Amino acid sequence: MATICPLVAILEVFPLKQRSRLFAFIGLISLSAIFSIAQDWQIVDSQTIAPKVFFQALQRTNPPTWVGVVRIPLPLLKELSLTPALGDSEGLNRRPLSQIADFVQRSKGYVTAGINADYFNMNFSPYSGDPLGLHIQEGELVSLPWVNRSVLLGLANGQVLIARFRFWARLKFPDGSEFSLDGLNQSPPQDGFCLFTPIFGKTTKTKLGTVEVIASANLPLKPNTILLLTVNQISETGNSQIPHDGVVLVATGKMAEKAKSLKLGDRLEVLITIIPSDANFDPKEIVWAIGGGPRLLRNGQISIECEQEGISLSFRQRKHPRTAVGLKDDALIWVVVDGRQPGYSEGMSLDELADFLLKLGCKDALNLDGGGSSTLLLRGKVVNRPSGGQERAIANSLLLLNLFPPQPFVRIWASVPELNWLSRTPIPLQIFGEDAAYRILPLNPDKVDLKVEPQIERWLWDGQTFWLPEIQGDEPIQLTVNAKLKEGNALPTSLNLRIYPKPAIFVVRPETISVQPGSQVQLELKALARGQDGGLVTIRFDPKEVQWHVEGNVGEIREGKFIAATTTEFRQGKIVANLRGVEAVVPVSVGKFQWETMNEFDDMNGLQIVGYPETTKAEGKIVNHEKRSGSGALMLRYDFSQGGKTRTASVVLNKPLPANACKLALDVYGDGNGCWLRARLRDATGKPIFVDLANAVNWKGEWRQVETVLPFGLTEPVTLEAVYIVVIRDEQKFQGEVIFDNLRVGIKTLP
Repeated sequence: MATICPLVAILEVFPLKQRSRLFAFIGLISLSAIFSIAQDWQIVDSQTIAPKVFFQALQRTNPPTWVGVVRIPLPLLKELSLTPALGDSEGLNRRPLSQIADFVQRSKGYVTAGINADYFNMNFSPYSGDPLGLHIQEGELVSLPWVNRSVLLGLANGQVLIARFRFWARLKFPDGSEFSLDGLNQSPPQDGFCLFTPIFGKTTKTKLGTVEVIASANLPLKPNTILLLTVNQISETGNSQIPHDGVVLVATGKMAEKAKSLKLGDRLEVLITIIPSDANFDPKEIVWAIGGGPRLLRNGQISIECEQEGISLSFRQRKHPRTAVGLKDDALIWVVVDGRQPGYSEGMSLDELADFLLKLGCKDALNLDGGGSSTLLLRGKVVNRPSGGQERAIANSLLLLNLFPPQPFVRIWASVPELNWLSRTPIPLQIFGEDAAYRILPLNPDKVDLKVEPQIERWLWDGQTFWLPEIQGDEPIQLTVNAKLKEGNALPTSLNLRIYPKPAIFVVRPETISVQPGSQVQLELKALARGQDGGLVTIRFDPKEVQWHVEGNVGEIREGKFIAATTTEFRQGKIVANLRGVEAVVPVSVGKFQWETMNEFDDMNGLQIVGYPETTKAEGKIVNHEKRSGSGALMLRYDFSQGGKTRTASVVLNKPLPANACKLALDVYGDGNGCWLRARLRDATGKPIFVDLANAVNWKGEWRQVETVLPFGLTEPVTLEAVYIVVIRDEQKFQGEVIFDNLRVGIKTLP
């Protein structure tokens, strides 16, 4: 892992000896300076992903932040192309970036890289695939500008720039009267006109009774160019089919009567005029455009234009996952910042993002949609970690296409999702070739020579899946898979797999289940084994191999879910899961229960704040600026910076639980430090009981409800002694504050 020194450029070298003669002009000294930045960043990945196109991933620890940077040369090589892409091939819809890229690659050419683009309506509706700002692709106007929001665009001469627009959208009727066009390929207004073009989809998705004018038109719709409509039909049934060579004009409210006055064959004109307010160019020359906001840099200076673009101060100040684009004299820069993942990457404020882009050498820069939408795809693989744990379905994206002619393969790659496996488990194993234009492409298995060391019998690979026989004994084996092309000079590849005969630990989560009759609970399975360093590692296995047994007539297991029995009585039992002789047991209770509030934390009566050991500082106070219910909430402030090993900050309650208590729940406003949140109870025999409310308070700036099931068979009465946060490792020197509210207990409802 190399360190980036101040003001020292990072250099990327073309591996020319392995490249086609097509790129010989680059020369043996072909180096490209990517950027210089502060010393606390480290390079964790560096790749050439297309000719003269580079990627680097950067990581820092204070504060923890991951950033992916792509550098694209300007002007573009003629074999490279920038193109926006909508979320669906059959209309405006939302899809994950990887699915968008896959369709474009099949229809237009190899996708070297992609990022998410504009904001969109998060509510899933027939119109949520409409980008909120300007979208132009291949010169066609798809979505209107968002008032005062900046746009990244490409002109016919190859220039890429950032601009803000004023616009007018007018509709002219045969009698000469003119009206505002209130929407394009979006949710129609309550009183006005909205135009739908074929790119929206097959139908308008409007409700029954909507007045719609179906017309032929001289498509495509382009900015600052009159679109001529010829009326073919007037419908009042709604959800009209959009003709492939025409449009549908939707009329609502008072405008419906105006639309119904039209006759077949009437001619209308649509003119959408967009005028750049901070740049000088002809909008008719726009080939592509994507919206975003706010602008971050202008003419080499930080210029975070939130107020001008109607964006809140809190959006600027808070750390979030971010996606942004920057312009240098000779390059377009893409930046994706992971966030909302304490310990890995917190994200950036807009000020931090602007400073980062400035240090990359950018003169102009634009923020795009971020949060859970922030996604960076390189050569078929998402390389960042979206904050939602998976890709979010987005409305549009910006892609870089590699359109070089076919090239010979220069190296091959082997891809598996994990390196530790249970024997007999089907292992997804794909072999790819990288050609002289840096495209990674699937290979025909018949052209690949695959060997396994040490030699074992009865293994099989069909080009997609690798099967290994069951191994004998209790110890894992190390396998090396070697792959090379049967013909050609491509560099071979190898990977090391560790194959286990059985797990050391098998875990089923949730670890206890207490639910209402008829409820469904998704079960999470995890197998662990000892790695080469003696620590525990996760091993992959086939879930179909797990043997299930449910005791106590509490329910059944179906397709990875626990389905609770339908009953009027309170039942207790357990789930037993067996994987290769290693069992996991989950206590289960099924029956009706009701919540009872134990403490609203409106005052400090009956509460004591205690830090352990004495070096741990802990204090509590009632606040009302952040509360979930009642008139206040308890802020617990802690300082674990002194001492080591176990340190706790406790809210001591010493409050008896009602009879038949079965669950605890608490609302928590997190600080993202990742502390362990637990509760300590004591039964009538004096036995202490510890339960987990959250393995890590890893959320920040938002409320979450946490809950836990109480163990079965406790001797009542049971006392809730304390709720506390805890760290157990020396390096966890956290300081922070969490807020508690609405402590509740679940009580069994007995027949």
